[in-house]
Amino acid sequence: MSNARSSHPGWPSLTLADGLCHSMATACSRLFAFTAPLALSGGMLMLAIIPSPALAVMDIANRGPCLTAGRFTMRITNVGVIGNAFFNTGLSFDPSFEFPKGSGHELLNHAELWIGALNEQGERRVSGGPMLEWRPTLDPADTVRVLNAGDPGARSHFDDDGDGRVDEELLNGRDDDGDGKIDEDVLLPAQQMLAADYTDDQPQSVNYAYPNGERHVPLGLAVHQEAYAWTLPGHDGIAGIAFTVTNHGGQTLRDVRLGFYADLDSRERSESAGHQDDRLDMVPYAFLLAPHPDSLANYVKQCGEKISGTAAVLRDASPTSRRPGVALVPLSHTTDPLAWLVNDAFPGVREARESARAPRRDTTFRFYAFIPEAPPGQGGPPQLDGDRYAALAGDYPTARLEPGHDYAVLVSCGPFGHLAPGQSLKFAIALTALPSPDSAATAVLDTRLLYRGARLNLQPDVRRGNLGNPFAGETGVNGHEICLEPPPGVVFNYDPHCPQKFIFDPDMIPIDAFTIPPAAAIEVKYSSGHCVWTDLDCDLCTGDDGVDEVRPWETDLRLPPQPTTRATPGDHQVLLAWDNQPERAIASGSVGNTEFRFAGYKLYRLDNWTRDAVLPEPERWQRLAVFRVDPAQGGRPLADITDVSVPSDGSGAGGPHYPVGRYYFADGRALDGFDYHYVVTTIMREAPSPASTHPPIEYESPFFASFDDRVVPHAAARAEAGRVWVVPNPYRAHADWERQPVPGDAFTRHIDFMGMPRARATVRIYTLAGDLVAAVDHDGSGGNGEASWNLISRNGQDVESGVYLFTVTSTLGHQVGRFVLMR
Repeated sequence: MSNARSSHPGWPSLTLADGLCHSMATACSRLFAFTAPLALSGGMLMLAIIPSPALAVMDIANRGPCLTAGRFTMRITNVGVIGNAFFNTGLSFDPSFEFPKGSGHELLNHAELWIGALNEQGERRVSGGPMLEWRPTLDPADTVRVLNAGDPGARSHFDDDGDGRVDEELLNGRDDDGDGKIDEDVLLPAQQMLAADYTDDQPQSVNYAYPNGERHVPLGLAVHQEAYAWTLPGHDGIAGIAFTVTNHGGQTLRDVRLGFYADLDSRERSESAGHQDDRLDMVPYAFLLAPHPDSLANYVKQCGEKISGTAAVLRDASPTSRRPGVALVPLSHTTDPLAWLVNDAFPGVREARESARAPRRDTTFRFYAFIPEAPPGQGGPPQLDGDRYAALAGDYPTARLEPGHDYAVLVSCGPFGHLAPGQSLKFAIALTALPSPDSAATAVLDTRLLYRGARLNLQPDVRRGNLGNPFAGETGVNGHEICLEPPPGVVFNYDPHCPQKFIFDPDMIPIDAFTIPPAAAIEVKYSSGHCVWTDLDCDLCTGDDGVDEVRPWETDLRLPPQPTTRATPGDHQVLLAWDNQPERAIASGSVGNTEFRFAGYKLYRLDNWTRDAVLPEPERWQRLAVFRVDPAQGGRPLADITDVSVPSDGSGAGGPHYPVGRYYFADGRALDGFDYHYVVTTIMREAPSPASTHPPIEYESPFFASFDDRVVPHAAARAEAGRVWVVPNPYRAHADWERQPVPGDAFTRHIDFMGMPRARATVRIYTLAGDLVAAVDHDGSGGNGEASWNLISRNGQDVESGVYLFTVTSTLGHQVGRFVLMR
């Protein structure tokens, strides 16, 4: 099977190395990191390899890092690409944005980060298009890094390393705080986070010959990228993505624009044209969060929070289709509070406002639609830097929105007036899976509420009508929403209380008894080195709930991790063993909260290979057993599978750690020669108060499974020859237990020769006419009595149905047998 998606005409092709990459994906990821320059000859890319003592590792090979904590799987790279852009080159068969997980249904071809700006020569330049202009550095830490709830150092708003600072590390593989430790105190706002770092000025990206014929001129940018996933229902289809873009060069950039170009889909991975029948809609939304009943009860104005914006929603064009869709939801970008300054009567205000480098609100997002295979300027995406910058600015021809096309969406924000060396800009977006075509409104609302996050009242509030001390950090109904400190060199005077808000707010006319007259205005000096609590937006509702700290993304309960598990195949059985790390994570407060306790473990087995992806969705795994601390809650006693003789190998937060082997379970229903996968999940159970009337809530850890964890039970090697048999015999290609080929697992069907001799041996397979089909070498001297054959001939071809002979030759003797293949 293959995905017939064509490459975007502006993206570099890697097809010349297809044969190499198909079998050596990891090597190719390193190869492409330093294949420079690439010369165009006869319309084809000619590969020239420049030797180098070190290689930057592009994390784009097969079976690479993915977001997996939710109901989806999304490929994350360190080259500014979200999703799998290398399927057609044979480099990677990972999902791009597969929803539901294991279904083979894709919601994204791939997406890229675009950053445009005017350099000091006045040239309009864009980094990120074409693809591979972003590259990791030579630092071996610049791969995609993965952090899950319950991992060491992942407890948010907590001093994990005991150095007196909280969340001072980025997930970047470096020692940010100089204590000799790496990533040991990281802010994890989700169930799972994948982080990557890359730049636009690596030599291999500058010297690369791109298909559009334009040489890449870097802007001198470095990017820290974070991608998030959550587990709880309502949020388990949301992938949050946040970018921090830093000018690490020597020039000041002007009119900077941030963009995210996403080729959205609703298709089956095996379809050749499933992406060409989609419809795209730009859907505005608005909803009002009602005010707290106790807030401003005596005021004329009833305060609430309005959340509004636009989402790009893509789904199958057929009105009867129930396929999942996808929404691209922009969330937030850098703002500059200096842009709020309006009263020029105060000294220095005009100059301070003109120095603002960002808009005052994060509402500058705009959408532009393109048809990837259409010509540039005729609905197709731009190919050159000048045109890409025009597209980011909304000055480039876009596609008409008509059902029945393949669509890509560019979401852009800005402009940001200037970005000096050392300064950074941030923006955040989400890709949200839509379980059904009519679920867009609910999914977008859930996404915005998730990003709204936790809202905390940490600073002391002031009484209504009391202006308070602007230097004391007081918040509340007087509306000090920010402690404002201008950058070095910016000095001005201003009134931090904005008394005119009571006059200009239409909801306060006629002026009521709480009006503060203009004569009450005070004047405070603002300069670098100290901050002043200020009401900049002049909105009466600012601070009505006392909120003074907002923590984006943080609304979900963090679930416990799976334990570290080992599956050991035996003869007609598989022995599972695992550790107690999830119990320590719950006890230490790294996951859950004070209302939840560790309850036990659940065991799952996969032996149904009907699938549309490398591994089928979790719902199709078989639950083998449940073991609980309290078996009265439904399960077998955990004590029955606890090996108390296994000693602890260390202790820390949450108590002693017992390594793999603390718990063990023997699956005696496994058959020799068949493929199995196993997963052990953790149960966390609410411990409600005695007065509680609702049943206890129970949560299970995210379901993580790896294709590489396959185990095959087998017979032990025999001390004599002549005891070999074939499993299964006959082999039926369409039997229920036989997994079908899918991208990434096309040739792993097999038969097994069991009872091999305890010696070095060779199995030879012949046709009835005596033609040699294949030979399999096997070393059974260590006790392994299984030799596997993938049903591929020595000429690299699938073998046909028929009766085959086999011989087994070793120092212990010779054997002849036969088996049947039914394809």
